[in-house]
Amino acid sequence: MTVFKLPILTLGVAVFATSGFIHGAEAAPAESPPLTMSGAGLTLSSALAEALSQGPALRVIEAEMDAARGEILTAQTRPNDEISFTPGLKRTREAGDSSYEFKGTIAYTRTFLFAGKKELLVSLAERNVELRRLGIDGLRFQVSAAVREAFYELLAAQSIVSLRQQQIESAQTFQEAATKRAESGYASDFEAVKSQGDVINAKKLLRAAEGQIAVARVELNTLLGRSPSAPLEVAGTLDTDATLPSLPALLALAEENNPSLRVQAMQAEIAGLNIRKARLARKPDYSVGPSLEYSKSEQVVGVSVSIPLAGKNYGQGEIQTASAEQRKALAEADQLRREIAGAVTQAFTRLVTARDQRALYTPAYLDQLKSVVAQAEQSYAQSATSLLIYLDAKRTYFDTLADYYEAIADVATNQAALESAIGAPVPSTL
Repeated sequence: MTVFKLPILTLGVAVFATSGFIHGAEAAPAESPPLTMSGAGLTLSSALAEALSQGPALRVIEAEMDAARGEILTAQTRPNDEISFTPGLKRTREAGDSSYEFKGTIAYTRTFLFAGKKELLVSLAERNVELRRLGIDGLRFQVSAAVREAFYELLAAQSIVSLRQQQIESAQTFQEAATKRAESGYASDFEAVKSQGDVINAKKLLRAAEGQIAVARVELNTLLGRSPSAPLEVAGTLDTDATLPSLPALLALAEENNPSLRVQAMQAEIAGLNIRKARLARKPDYSVGPSLEYSKSEQVVGVSVSIPLAGKNYGQGEIQTASAEQRKALAEADQLRREIAGAVTQAFTRLVTARDQRALYTPAYLDQLKSVVAQAEQSYAQSATSLLIYLDAKRTYFDTLADYYEAIADVATNQAALESAIGAPVPSTL
């Protein structure tokens, strides 16, 4: 059984009912494969809403955003004022006698940052918050893409299970009829043995489909923040016939919306601010405040000013490092832009090819295929054709349907790859 890794059209195929043909009844034409899986299961919109509200990964980044907001508060807070008190004794000597009296100094100072430093620190902190917000936007898209993929994996597995169950019923009906024909002398024992092999093969395919359901359920439950073993069924459909925008329009969409590009642009902006920060670090902050020296016989009031003296090369290393980081960020942004444009172009080309291949399976051809199978069944029931012709018609029917669904899966896979490269869902029109 082919395992589809990305959203595909649900495979709820109505397998032809062999019971009527085996017993000689007139057969109704097989219906077209349905495009939906209905029921009371979880819909895609509900799954996306639950994953984005309950997913643990988003809560981690939201906590980081709160931490970044704290950096803004820190940057907005001016340095604390300082107050100092220095007690001591004053010794006085006159005519050979010494006397002592208390003397203390009390000083109050306030530090002032060099003009522009505080505003720059606030701006850097705000950019860090925006950077984390962009990270949340990117993660939301990635989570949504993963949920869509897991959702359609489970939806496809459910549909395949339904298909295999009907295939088992068909094979069992044929086995019963073939056994009776062999016992009555109307057919060889080969028919009975072959029919038993068909039943075994159908059951094997059913077990594989049930295993795929278990795997897909664990993956989707994990993304939803549920217990991996929690029961889960989904219901929905997939429309892969929407009009595809042009390549230039998709490239423009990626340039505007791709979260990775926006994050890289923000990192380049932050690198530029870090250069200013390194240059301003060479500018001295200063402290100013009044002071009072007190003793019983003397009181001195003054004003103190403190300015640190920087060395000749102070801050040069930080400036050089920040400048190199900015050049690196700009180069990485340009490289990322080229890589995304290449990925979008490749995914677009593959999607167009996949859509063209799927279009080869026209409704008229599929209807003709069903009619051929129905005729082969009826002819075999009336002993007007051989077992080999009947089995070949049946095998062709299932193989062609499998190829058809694989073509649909390729469309969904390449559309998901295109959306991943763009960083946003592909709209039907632009």
